[in-house]
Amino acid sequence: MSAVLLGDVPALPLHEAGKYVAAAYIVLFALMLVYLAIMAIRLTRIERELGELLQATDRSPDQQPPPAPDVAERESTLA
Repeated sequence: MSAVLLGDVPALPLHEAGKYVAAAYIVLFALMLVYLAIMAIRLTRIERELGELLQATDRSPDQQPPPAPDVAERESTLA
């Protein structure tokens, strides 16, 4: 049934359809560029955070930065 309906729909002439095909490819290409840019930004952030974590684990215990104020306050109230 649907094949009969699709057979009755006239196709666009090639000189008119080309504009729509080109527009579809341009939109798809733009979306791919946006996606790749977002992934590159995320990868950069993850690499930076991983580097910070590796540096923190390489430090000896006496070189550790002091704890954040809220952590120190909680520890003093627990003691």
